[in-house]
Amino acid sequence: MASVVGYIWINPQETGVDARVTADQEAIQAYCAANGLSLSDFRIEAGTPGAALDRPVMKELLAEEGSTLIVTSLISLGRRFHDVATVLSELNHRQMRLISVEENVDTGRPEGMQLLKVFITIPQVACWIRAPREIPQSKVYVRAREVLHNGGTCPYGYTLDEASNQFVIDSVEAQVVQRIFRERSAGRSLRQIAGDLTRDGVATKRGGRWQANTVKTILENVFYTGDYQCQAKLYENDHEAIISRQQFAEVNSAPEIVQVV
Repeated sequence: MASVVGYIWINPQETGVDARVTADQEAIQAYCAANGLSLSDFRIEAGTPGAALDRPVMKELLAEEGSTLIVTSLISLGRRFHDVATVLSELNHRQMRLISVEENVDTGRPEGMQLLKVFITIPQVACWIRAPREIPQSKVYVRAREVLHNGGTCPYGYTLDEASNQFVIDSVEAQVVQRIFRERSAGRSLRQIAGDLTRDGVATKRGGRWQANTVKTILENVFYTGDYQCQAKLYENDHEAIISRQQFAEVNSAPEIVQVV
């Protein structure tokens, strides 16, 4: 399971530190309880000056790729706009999710990723940060004759190239698939994930509402690792993967995954 860590940065000139730390911890704990997140730890960056990415605790957190970082406010990433932009960019490239309670920012959701896309449209900011991670599309896959698509609905997250009969990633839907796996890894229930997707206006493949069983089907589909299950035979590296095999195995090894909860 991916870890969920609360991060609190203390300005070197700040007073009343103990009360503020307590308030931040309570706000983060309340958010996690309300959103089905299992908080594993708090990390406090006490009075460390300098650029955000150079802080010791922040460096440790960035080494934990794939984890979720929760702050009470984007100010925790730094007092300068530059620090906020660079930290958001680095978290994105390390496939780490950021949640800011006060600003209601969650980069695990499509609207949260829009924040980075806005940054790179500002010339003065674009030179500081890397563009949001895109799913690579360059590799060419040669599919076995037995598994060439012969009709039916294409799995959510993919489209079918009719000219080549190959599955191609739909970048918008792929972000939703990644979000589903991240949120399940963070301990959210199937119904919570489905409810959030419906609330956020994310459409299913057929344009309907999300249901717990729809989420469960995606989580259990090995297709998202790039492999194709055809009856009793598994064809590896059949198409572009959206989810790593490791993340797929971790999510499906949890005993509660079989429950529609």
